[in-house]
Amino acid sequence: MSQSRSEMARMRLLRGEPAAAAELLGPVLAADPDDVTALILMTHAQLALKKPRLAEETARRAVRHAPDWPDALGALSRVLTALDRHDEAIATAREALLRQPENAYRHNRLAWALLEDGRFPVEAEHAAREAVRLDPEEADFRITYAMVMKQLNLLDRARQALRDALALEPENAVAQHELAALDVVHHHPFALSRLARGASGLVGALRADPRQEASRFLLDVALRQFLVYTSIILVLLAYIGWRLAADSPGAARVVALLAALAPAAYAGFFLARLDPALRRYLRDLLAHGRQRVAAAAAALALGLLLFAVVAPNGWLTVVLGTATAAGFAVRLLTAPAEEPGETGRGLSNHSLWLVAGVLLAVATGLAATEVADPAWRPAAVAVTLAAAAACLLIVIRRRRRNRLSFSRDVPK
Repeated sequence: MSQSRSEMARMRLLRGEPAAAAELLGPVLAADPDDVTALILMTHAQLALKKPRLAEETARRAVRHAPDWPDALGALSRVLTALDRHDEAIATAREALLRQPENAYRHNRLAWALLEDGRFPVEAEHAAREAVRLDPEEADFRITYAMVMKQLNLLDRARQALRDALALEPENAVAQHELAALDVVHHHPFALSRLARGASGLVGALRADPRQEASRFLLDVALRQFLVYTSIILVLLAYIGWRLAADSPGAARVVALLAALAPAAYAGFFLARLDPALRRYLRDLLAHGRQRVAAAAAALALGLLLFAVVAPNGWLTVVLGTATAAGFAVRLLTAPAEEPGETGRGLSNHSLWLVAGVLLAVATGLAATEVADPAWRPAAVAVTLAAAAACLLIVIRRRRRNRLSFSRDVPK
């Protein structure tokens, strides 16, 4: 009976149901606390449930009862990696490998232990390559090798390894996510085809495994990156037009038209490469939270830029200055989320740093030049400095709150 329960638990783990697996293993361990197979499976279940302390307890019991069993040592190595005790994790993985040198899983575990430690990328590459050599039909080993190549910044090899993994398992959500992540994270602002390909890959990863919050988060990052790049083009050209408005109205009008058309062309090029489902997702993204305000600011900026083409010369400075400010607001509001689960209700820390920097530059300019009326210059400098200080205080408060939250979540 206990053997059948353990097998059922193994199947639940393979299907990504660790809670169900733990529930099945509970009675088995209650009847026989020394059942090593059940202890090893419970270790993997507790790790998947983000309970590394409980996993360590079951793993150590398994090793205590079967000190020479490589599966028990491998499970303990996984736990130690999760607890950031990398030296112990590597040593334990090597012990398991000594007992089964021809087992590809032992080399793969050692590769991950070395990879997570980060100090021995060449040794990690050797272990990952050996795992692939011993079992070339296992997609997970190709993914491990890709992660090592990514750490070594050999991105073409990482991509090829992930493609090989997908050739073996076309629906592998992890391989789809990692391949898409390479396109999203490692690209320059005008590699729009790659960004669109990465976003589509993340949708594929979510279809394969809807529980992948990392894929959902990175998809939002990819789409917001596109919005950020679009807003940067808008604000830079609008700023150039504003600087030209007083001395060269004709050139300012040409730049204003460019500032309206260039972001539209950039956006159109990207949107043409997205499938309809992703376009709908982007539309939904723009309809919620601060993105809705960003869309309104972008519409205002574009309207002002088009109006600047025909506006009287005396209005150009004000119109283009307002368009620049609106474009800057779009840039701030479209900043990608910094952590999975960020709701997007406020500006990101990166954006707050940017705002504080701009405000400090404005305060310096007001204090050091004659651009402002002396009667209200001190008040303007004080208000600008206060706003910059408020941004910095928000960042400090957030970081303190995150540290406190982390300390509460760490098991004692």
